Formats: sequence, C-alpha cells, structure tokens
Amino acid sequence: MIKIVGKVMEVYIPKQYKNGQLLDVMDRTNIGFKVMTSNGIKDVVVETNEFNAKIMKNDQVLILEQDISGKHFIDIETYEGDSHE
Repeated sequence: MIKIVGKVMEVYIPKQYKNGQLLDVMDRTNIGFKVMTSNGIKDVVVETNEFNAKIMKNDQVLILEQDISGKHFIDIETYEGDSHE
C-alpha cells in the first residue's frame, strides 16, 4: 500500500462517457482532485461518495493506492495528522 499526503489545489467534475456519449454534468458519478504532493501534482479521479464529496480546495488529504488481485485501487480522504499512520 502506498500512502501519499498532499494539499488539494483543485476539485473538479471530470468528463465521463457512457456508450460513447458524454454524460451531462448532473449524471456524472466521479470527482477529481489535483493534489500537490512532495513529488509534484497528482491527479486523482474516484467515484463520488459521502466522504470524498466533503473534500475541498486547500484541505490536507491522504491518498491510498494499492493493488488487490491484480486490480489497482485508489482512495482519498481528509488527513488529520499521524492518526492514520
């Protein structure tokens, strides 16, 4: 598991397609974050849920990346210090 701490620089609704058609903004289910990390800006796009929908610009976040059964998973959550480590 890879843990990366950073600061949210931008929150956006990424383009999303279904059957080759661009979905209307109101029908999209993903949320995107541009996060400044010690290794530069990282672009994180995840499915919206009740927790990541509350993340705002300038928030400190923890990005969790891991591979399970050959699939890559990424998650983002607010970071409040060493309690997550």
